[in-house]
Amino acid sequence: MASGKQTGAYEVKSAKIIRGGEAVDITMMVSEMNIFSSIIDRTIMGEFLITDGRNVISGFPVQGGDLFKVQIDIMGQMRDYTMRITKVKGLADIETSRMYILETISEFAFQGLHQKFSQSFTGPFNEIALKIFEKYTDEKFGYWEASKGSSTVIIPNWSPTRALGWLAANAVSTTDDIRFRFFQDSKGIYHFMPIEKALDFYKDNPPFTYKYRANNSTDGIPNVEADLSAISDLKFGHAYDMSKSLREGYLVAREYDVNLRDKTQSVINWNYHKEFDKAKYLNPFPQYYNQDFGMGRIYFSASAQYQSDLSGLKKTSVTGYNQLVQITVKGNPEVDIGQVIQLDIPNPDPAGSRKGEKDNMWTGKYYVTAKRDFYAGDEVKMVMDCAKESLKEEV
Repeated sequence: MASGKQTGAYEVKSAKIIRGGEAVDITMMVSEMNIFSSIIDRTIMGEFLITDGRNVISGFPVQGGDLFKVQIDIMGQMRDYTMRITKVKGLADIETSRMYILETISEFAFQGLHQKFSQSFTGPFNEIALKIFEKYTDEKFGYWEASKGSSTVIIPNWSPTRALGWLAANAVSTTDDIRFRFFQDSKGIYHFMPIEKALDFYKDNPPFTYKYRANNSTDGIPNVEADLSAISDLKFGHAYDMSKSLREGYLVAREYDVNLRDKTQSVINWNYHKEFDKAKYLNPFPQYYNQDFGMGRIYFSASAQYQSDLSGLKKTSVTGYNQLVQITVKGNPEVDIGQVIQLDIPNPDPAGSRKGEKDNMWTGKYYVTAKRDFYAGDEVKMVMDCAKESLKEEV
């Protein structure tokens, strides 16, 4: 495992299993690593392939619940993880050693497996969420956005992570009718924010552009910068799911909201095309062409406390209704979930591809919604799930 700042280089500096006051160093036993992060999941997960020639698994022994600390140097940047072992799997004997996989989750997620609480809170959802987070963990947090309004909520014997997930799903941005997400990025930092917040940081100038089938050398000499931005594998996910979009009200929806306190009714309408504002989307044009779908999906709600708004109908910009792709690229510690990147995908037509033409239906800005950092040999690769909800050109 090479260290240094060359493209995709990494080195495991330290890997230890800890229980109580005892620790065993397994740095030289770590053969492969996978770190999974996603805006859908609330915390990261890890898988570590161990080649054990010292029978640590039985001699220590290794058990679920043990603390696992690993430090990784990625292209000159240090990354530290403190996780809990939840499972030992894939155990196999190979001549004079054993191989197995340590499955791990974050410390916060592990505590949530057995730690539950019931409590009443009053205030903005972001403030309630931060109180819960700081009470039950000392892990780091990054973006913690303000949310609209103030409410009284009762957490009914939930784990802290479940409570934070619920609060995020119901929190509404102060700047737009959009909901939040609670997630942990691949650096181990937690965020409480709408994924659309990335537009403020990256829309006009995505920090990374990845190109498929790009020429990464000049006169046979490798181009390191181009190599870092090259897509080595591209897989297309599903797209344009019209049946789901109509069934779940992504394109058109109406909600009848009854206020039980003052016995009034309000009607809220959502129309993807009428509400489309290119300033609030990754790319300038709608993903679907405009058609008449009537009132669309009908919802009913009744509450004495909560007043419905457009955020209940306006689906988040990262959903199963969007264009989805998965790319594999060289590892880069600066790239993470919740960011916006630019993907350049060539025209599949050979003549157009030779002219440098792009596939404008799939080229564009994307959210990074999930990432797997795969460490093996001397190199780390990133397998990233990306989604976009708008097009570069009008259809």
